[in-house]
Amino acid sequence: MTIPKSKSSSELSSKLPPRLSSELSSKLPWKYKGLIIGLLVAIIYYWALAGTQTSPTGFVKGIPFMIDFVKRMFPPDITHLSLFLKKAVETLQMAIVGSTIGAMIALPLSFLAARNIMPNKLVYHFVRTIFDGLRGINEIIWGLIFVSMVGLGPFPGVLALSAHVTGALGRYFSEAIETVDQEVIKAVVSTGANKIQVIVRGIFPQVKPLFVNYTLYYLENNFRAATVLGLVGAGGIGMELLTSMRLFKNQEVLTILIIMIVMVTTIDRFSAYIRKRIVKVDL
Repeated sequence: MTIPKSKSSSELSSKLPPRLSSELSSKLPWKYKGLIIGLLVAIIYYWALAGTQTSPTGFVKGIPFMIDFVKRMFPPDITHLSLFLKKAVETLQMAIVGSTIGAMIALPLSFLAARNIMPNKLVYHFVRTIFDGLRGINEIIWGLIFVSMVGLGPFPGVLALSAHVTGALGRYFSEAIETVDQEVIKAVVSTGANKIQVIVRGIFPQVKPLFVNYTLYYLENNFRAATVLGLVGAGGIGMELLTSMRLFKNQEVLTILIIMIVMVTTIDRFSAYIRKRIVKVDL
């Protein structure tokens, strides 16, 4: 009795249909693809750690200095509380004006950057490129640019926030417009409405909640950004924070941080309330 020889994998694959054979041969080399990908991620992460000089040992060694720094922040120094509050209000004003200007510019331009509204591809890509350029530059960079152009103070901060918000909101607004229900638009068009009426009656009611949410989000974000803009001379409470840190007045630093936390929390609660009210009205 002869025992049949086991056929090799090459012989088996040769008898399989060509499509199935090619699929098997293409999948076999990737049996260890998880290991390969994991190894690549580990190498890239190690490269990033080495480039940034990230060291757990250095962090542990710095803990005593961190504790000492925090201890020297107490109790808060309220000697210049009125000045800090004034600068905090100025920061809020910068955030409000910057967000408003940015939203007002972004709103009409966003319709030119929506595929379902703008049939002209040249205009569509041109406006999209403007949005990408404006939002691609950080508020700090815009702040440095406008400080060099118009001088120190809150005004360059407003311009910096407006430029970045225009790009960011313009992109988000246009993407929201592209997701509207086309059946609603067709229904409005069937009534003989012109393009402006289609936008006002067919598109804007659908995207209004998103527009408000995005704008309020950037109002919150702009208050934090306006704080940092003060570090480059663009007004607000950030300048006072930088001055106190340079003079090692840690107790004043804590006072400023408390003011910032309270204001950010208040703005967050206010925007959440507004969003809820808008949702209730729409429902």
